Amino acid sequence: MKNSSAGRLTRALRGVVPVATAVVVASVLTSCSNGEEREYAVPTSLCGAKVQADLLSPFLPPGAKVSVKDSTPVDGTKRCNVSVDGKLAVVASREWWQKDERITKVAFAHAHVELDTSESSGNYLYSGTGAVGRTEGCTDPAFKGQSMFTAIQVYASDLDDAKSMKGLIAEYTASVEKSAECTDA
Repeated sequence: MKNSSAGRLTRALRGVVPVATAVVVASVLTSCSNGEEREYAVPTSLCGAKVQADLLSPFLPPGAKVSVKDSTPVDGTKRCNVSVDGKLAVVASREWWQKDERITKVAFAHAHVELDTSESSGNYLYSGTGAVGRTEGCTDPAFKGQSMFTAIQVYASDLDDAKSMKGLIAEYTASVEKSAECTDA
């Protein structure tokens, strides 16, 4: 008698497990569709400069779709806009400035580099929501007497991580230094 009760219980549980699994999957999909999860792959380059996804990830909000759009708003500036579900999240740029320009002046020109909470480490000035970097060895005959700077600004709300920003600006700047736009003279 005990064996037949155990058999009935096993058969009953077989029907419950798929239903329970379906409920869990549906709740995960629901939370994703509500924007609580990231459904997209984090980009691994900004304006053609390779970056690690785990360094960029802290600055991208949850959502369904990411898009990356490069632009050249003015001569000497290359910009990369990263949007999630149509909302601007991160802007990365590389810009030519006067050769001996102070990094604080470059940072001041970028709204999301919070100077009151910024830290500096040599060629980088960064906060939790933005950073600037000075490249080394970048030259361009069209921009004689100028240095190339990099910048990253976070537009997504409530995303602030100074440690990750320090790593991201350092990697982005190093990648730009290896690009065709940055050649040793």
